Amino acid sequence: MSNEKIFSSNQSNVRFLFITANTGSIFEKPELLSTWMNELTNLLRRHPSDFVALHCQEVGGKDYEKHMHMLDQFLTALLQITELSSEYTRHRLYFDSEYSSQETFTALGSAYFIRQNLSVQQWNFATSTFQNVVNCQIFAGNVRNAQTLRKEKYPREFFPEAKWSRKGFTETRWLINGFTFDLLNVHLFHDASNLLAAERSPSIYSKCRRNALQYTLQNLPLDSNGEHVPYVIFGDFNFRLDAHRLVEHIAEKRHDLIDKIKEKNSDEIAKIIIRNEDNRPKLTIEKKEFNLHENHDSFFNTNINQAHTFDFESSSFNDHLYEYEKTFPPSYPYSEEHHEARSYLRARCPAWCDRILLSHSFKNFVDMKANKPSYDIIGYDVCVGDHKVS
Repeated sequence: MSNEKIFSSNQSNVRFLFITANTGSIFEKPELLSTWMNELTNLLRRHPSDFVALHCQEVGGKDYEKHMHMLDQFLTALLQITELSSEYTRHRLYFDSEYSSQETFTALGSAYFIRQNLSVQQWNFATSTFQNVVNCQIFAGNVRNAQTLRKEKYPREFFPEAKWSRKGFTETRWLINGFTFDLLNVHLFHDASNLLAAERSPSIYSKCRRNALQYTLQNLPLDSNGEHVPYVIFGDFNFRLDAHRLVEHIAEKRHDLIDKIKEKNSDEIAKIIIRNEDNRPKLTIEKKEFNLHENHDSFFNTNINQAHTFDFESSSFNDHLYEYEKTFPPSYPYSEEHHEARSYLRARCPAWCDRILLSHSFKNFVDMKANKPSYDIIGYDVCVGDHKVS
């Protein structure tokens, strides 16, 4: 599975389960699908809920033209989960899979499941009215006919180097027991080069993500009274550790231990090597390599608190967004080999890319006494792709 995060709470005795999953790996490696679905099933059993929201990113994988045909198999497997098919009588599925429409294609997928005894209304963005949710609906393709979904791809100028990719957000609005709230599925920009990411603090990629998230939050529609609506935004934010400061920390600010190797016949840096005092490599960075060598997995799996000291990309939004404490290791990038379920790939610096964030107004509605929220990753002991589900 990709990344999924779990959050459960009570609002007017309503139990919510929010999950985010970057599903790219399971489209590219279909043999992971059954394990992914098993982990989701186990999650549903551990957290009985009245309203389940699953947000997916990278539907179809990176090579979506080749793998998008897997979407039917994915949806069939999802709807055959007994805990969903027998206990949730209504659902809304939105999967943006029309990749030929590059100006609008986001590869985002959202699935919402509603238990039988729950009265729910959903906002129609075309008619600006709420309507009762009484049946099951599936929207796939370019989802332009889905009047209950708002979808937007980020403007080209927001993208690093203005290279367009499948990044954007979707919004749905719900009304339950007099409580109106929005659910947003988001996929922000990744770090294309580890070398550029480590060049300065904050990185150019961090600035692009901040601009896109700020744009998203500033453009949420107000309610009929002109007020902001409480919301939960969850997806693949691609938030990264501050690589520049992390490199300084690992080098212990001793620049004599840092080798910067340039491209042949160029001043461009091709590789950074930080060495121990005995001249053995401690950290190697290339465009698509980030390798802490013998300490790679232990640094991020064992020293979680230390890794947290470099995790502050979301802090600029603290006035708007709240996140429950992360006691789990970084959700990305995990090995895609079955025998290395807890091992990180040496391609990127591990980070908490996949998150569930609440507006402060939504957090105020959470009944902490009735049911303490749970925030975690799933699939920790099994291979579910390069992202763990949150």
